[in-house]
Amino acid sequence: MKRVNTEGQEIDANIETQRETFVASLSHDLKNPTIAQIRALELMLKGNFGKIQPKQKEIIEMVLDSCKYMNAMLCSFLTTYRTDRGSIKLSNEEVSIADLAVECIDEVIFLAKDKEVNISVNNSAEKETVFGDRVQLKRVVMNLLTNGIKYAYRNTKLNVKIYNEGDFTCFCFENNSPYINPEKQKQIFARYVSFANAHKEIGIGLGLYTSKKIVEAHDGTIFVQSFADERNIFGFKIPNSDIYSSKQRTVNF
Repeated sequence: MKRVNTEGQEIDANIETQRETFVASLSHDLKNPTIAQIRALELMLKGNFGKIQPKQKEIIEMVLDSCKYMNAMLCSFLTTYRTDRGSIKLSNEEVSIADLAVECIDEVIFLAKDKEVNISVNNSAEKETVFGDRVQLKRVVMNLLTNGIKYAYRNTKLNVKIYNEGDFTCFCFENNSPYINPEKQKQIFARYVSFANAHKEIGIGLGLYTSKKIVEAHDGTIFVQSFADERNIFGFKIPNSDIYSSKQRTVNF
């Protein structure tokens, strides 16, 4: 039996079913230990295992937030593979891009410290909010920030900017990292395109592809700019108009 995927290509239904079952099973197996980690961290914060110091409390809270975020993503993946075969129905709520940026920076701050990358935030947006799926938008911000840290030169700065451009709320970062030529810029958001090998990193090239799909599902645009002096800018912009407050959206991976 044959069927057509979201890109119009014919696929074998049995193979596709096996693939979906595998991903769903893997997501489920990852979800169980994540829930256990959340519960253990919550008990630690309550003092069930002894008194904790303020700095320890801060780190545990950060890890707990990361675990909750991971659990929310896994729940979303499970729902996707049980129903729409790679299509996610996005929730629609008011989301502050500024709050999301601060939350994500808190979760990656130790990655930045390990790389000796100093993160600064410049928020000039009068309207910080957009209407969309908070979990999925967080995936985008996290993908961009972790890439920004991963490829940044050691002991440099990563400048995050939140601003308005017409009826759009925008998020971007600028870092010092290897120049990306125009040809690679055209490919960088494509599926399975990764430049990690050039930096001795492990990557499968889905982070930016996924981010592009999520941003476009929110009627937005994702972008990259690269300069000869080895400054790179990655970001996205999403409409913040109230007319999107009740729009139903779906993202197809």
